[in-house]
Amino acid sequence: MRLARGALALVVVALAEALLASYLPGVARYCDLFTILVVYYGLTSPPPVAMLVGAGTGLVEDILLGTLIGMNGFKKTLLGYLVGTVGSLFMLNQTIPRFGILFLATFLDPLAELGLSAALGRSFVFPGLLHLGERALGTGIVGLLFFWLAARLP
Repeated sequence: MRLARGALALVVVALAEALLASYLPGVARYCDLFTILVVYYGLTSPPPVAMLVGAGTGLVEDILLGTLIGMNGFKKTLLGYLVGTVGSLFMLNQTIPRFGILFLATFLDPLAELGLSAALGRSFVFPGLLHLGERALGTGIVGLLFFWLAARLP
C-alpha cells in the first residue's frame, strides 16, 4: 500500500514538475519537487521503502530531463537511504528539522552529482552557492507545504 501511494505521488509530482517547467519556469528553478517526495518518504517510511521511492523518482527525473540515465536515480536512492537512516535515528517530525533536512538535501544533490561525474570521468559545473541557497530555500518552503498537505490526506 505504501509503495502504491508512492507511485501515485510520483506520477503527481512528475506532472506538477512538467507543468511548472512549461508554464512557470521561474518557479521551477527554485523548487525541486522530486527531492521533496524522496525526503517525505525518507522521513515517514523505513529506509528500504525510501530507497525504492528514491530510485523510481530519480529514474523518472532522468527521463523527464533527458540526462544520463541512472545519474538522478543513484542520487535520489542515496538521498532516500540517508534521510531514511537519519529519520529512523532521530525525531524529525517538527517543522524546523524537516526544513533543515530539505535544505541539506538540496545541497546534497549537486555534491552527489559532482562525485558521480568525477567517478565517471565526466565534467560537471557546480551551481553557484547563491542559486543553490535560493533553490534550497524554495525547496524547504514548498516541502513544508507538501508535508502539511500530506498530513491532512487520509
